[in-house]
Amino acid sequence: MLVEFSVENYRSIQEKQTLSMVAADNETMLDSNTFPVPNNDDLRLVTSAAIYGPNASGKSNLLKAIQVLKNLVITSASRMQIRDKLPVEPFKLNSETAKKPSSFEVIFIHEKIRYEYGVSLNRERVFEEWLIAYPNEIQENWFAREYLPDNPKFEPNEGYKWSFGKGLKGEKRRIQKFVRSNSLFISHAAQNNHPQLREIFKYFSERINILEHRYTDIGFSLSILNNDISLRENFIKLMLKADVGISDIKIDIDPRLTSEDLSEIDPFHLQFINEKGNLHYMMDETLDTLEESDIITIHKMNDSDQEVEFDIVDESTGTKRLFEIAGYWLYVLQNGEILIIDELETSLHSVLSKALIKMFNNPEINKNNAQLIFTTHDTTLLDDETFRPDQIWFTEKDNSMTKLYPLLDFRPREDESLQQGYLLGRYGAIPFINGLRI
Repeated sequence: MLVEFSVENYRSIQEKQTLSMVAADNETMLDSNTFPVPNNDDLRLVTSAAIYGPNASGKSNLLKAIQVLKNLVITSASRMQIRDKLPVEPFKLNSETAKKPSSFEVIFIHEKIRYEYGVSLNRERVFEEWLIAYPNEIQENWFAREYLPDNPKFEPNEGYKWSFGKGLKGEKRRIQKFVRSNSLFISHAAQNNHPQLREIFKYFSERINILEHRYTDIGFSLSILNNDISLRENFIKLMLKADVGISDIKIDIDPRLTSEDLSEIDPFHLQFINEKGNLHYMMDETLDTLEESDIITIHKMNDSDQEVEFDIVDESTGTKRLFEIAGYWLYVLQNGEILIIDELETSLHSVLSKALIKMFNNPEINKNNAQLIFTTHDTTLLDDETFRPDQIWFTEKDNSMTKLYPLLDFRPREDESLQQGYLLGRYGAIPFINGLRI
């Protein structure tokens, strides 16, 4: 469960911006779009969040920031070398911030425990990293590191002040010795099988799923079709109900990993593949092989019961896009994970997009409190039958920097047309176009 995510000084984001999934206390409409969190009766989270804004306003950069933090947690210990540059880019349109580190903070709930995790870093090194846990809603500062290069107490090539709380058990100082200036303690702790911090790694590696707007990844859906009978049935049902003309799907591959595939994976990541199955591994590692596989869609003749086979490449762009996201959609809903999509509406009809979103907002379908976060330009989704005001967010440029804010700030009336209000500029976050005369 994601509670909130904050980012500062990253790409078009100069000042700290926060996306919150916390349900507003004074909102009573669409209560089914919220769910309670463990161990806290006063806190409810929303099931989905839509982010609107003009082109180049920073919507995608917000999602990229989440992706950067996820990748750093997963790979900084195992796949980066001592001199590798960290994948961050500061806000460059200000002489001061261009020299400062980027910051990422996330509050989340995993296995009924709330955590706050944050990092501050530039291309060269990590400046700060810290983790706070709330077992039984009692605050415990598990660890913190801070770069203090001018402090004479530290070695010149180290320069970090470390602190560990009593709540963090197991080996800590030994793992600390492995941490480089360009790697995260969380990542090394998980690699060394630390029982508590390994769970933090699992949250980032297994619970957060991110899709870009381009059609690039059919591997996850393929693995669903070949590895999970119940999900396969629901996958076919979804394609049928989406009215794309497909009655069944066949694939002519065996998606199980070969010994040659496994020999190229480091043991640390391999254990996660073995624990959860190969779905997430296939999503990241075997895309090229899977895209070259034979995916056959079955269509029925319009004048008989005969069936005709088509290759997936012959299907429409929209059908291929639906094929791509359907596996994620069903898997995330079944397992209560987080799905983040840039430009959800890409190649999808508005009616289909809205139907997919409502699956997350329906407690009879979303039984495990999965969450959906997406950017979009589709204003037909802006209606009070789909979203509460605390589920709709906007981005716009203010003095060349991204500003993120919720619809809730405008306190819209219950009978207000959200789509019309947005298009009329009532909430901001629309492009100002002067004629486009060429």
